Amino acid sequence: MKLSKPIKLLITAILLFALVFAVSKMPSLAEWYVKNIYPLIAIALSFFSALFPFSLFDIFTVIVIIAFITLIFLMIFRKVKWSKGLYIIAYSILLLIAYFYFSWGFSYFRKDFYKRCDIQKLEYNEENFKSFVSNFIADANSSYINFDNFDKNDINSKIEQQYKKLQNVLKIKYPNGKRKPKRMLYESFHTKTGVSGYFGPFFNEIHINTFVSDFEYPFTLAHEKAHQFGIASEAECNLFAFIVCATCDDAQLRYSAYISTIGYVLNNYYRIFPADYRNMLESIDSRIIEDVQTMSKRWAEARSRTLSNAHKVVYDTYLKTNNITSGVENYSEVVSLLISTYNIFVK
Repeated sequence: MKLSKPIKLLITAILLFALVFAVSKMPSLAEWYVKNIYPLIAIALSFFSALFPFSLFDIFTVIVIIAFITLIFLMIFRKVKWSKGLYIIAYSILLLIAYFYFSWGFSYFRKDFYKRCDIQKLEYNEENFKSFVSNFIADANSSYINFDNFDKNDINSKIEQQYKKLQNVLKIKYPNGKRKPKRMLYESFHTKTGVSGYFGPFFNEIHINTFVSDFEYPFTLAHEKAHQFGIASEAECNLFAFIVCATCDDAQLRYSAYISTIGYVLNNYYRIFPADYRNMLESIDSRIIEDVQTMSKRWAEARSRTLSNAHKVVYDTYLKTNNITSGVENYSEVVSLLISTYNIFVK
């Protein structure tokens, strides 16, 4: 019996989502994909996209949006039959979803950091948190440096060297393709939503917002590079960025590690020890506090509350759909990871 196109499409969709569901329930399968299949995809896509100085992902996104809008108008004005138009839309969405998961998206379902790196997860309690914060602040204070003579190319090279040096302990494949940072084409929009960087999986591209301050830049770049290595969790990317920057012999990278994560530490401390919060703040170098305030004020003034909230809702839904149950709160979960790993990687 010959099946119609809509039935074939429905069967294909069922098979695709069944596969995604199966991989989401089998971390070992996702791990095998990241170790054996993804590196080949990353090499091919990143070498191709590196040929272009602009973002292919950004251009592709706009083309897709324009194509969908055009098709809808053609359907409204009866230039294209509704049945055909809806079929094209459904078929295109299915292709995009399939391409997303096979090009990188299966990374969301791999084993967590502790299992991959065979590290014991420490209990997150008041005692070990206070001990961690004490060490963290002492190291943050000693890391302070004024960002003179900042060279982005040099920073990029040193981050690459660190990832190469740490590939065995972080359990990543190196080089895993190219990681040439690109500028966002729609930077003003992303600044208004509060986005400092993102990884474009369709062409394996790393994007950094030039709005980020110099002391944010190394950490942001290291975070997005972690995504390119097949790390999907935002908390784990924050951890990778911290380890890479904090263990580097470059003072600017070390300071970037602390200034970029201290906000998460402060928020958690206030939640657990509100009465002692002011005393803890007084132990932090005033220059670090000034940098944190400057950074926060700068982003607050540039943000659009409407666009920022809309982006947060969309991205929260996206993360929860892809096995990150805490959604956007996943970023702050780096503190728990740091408690378990700080004395292993940094001290």
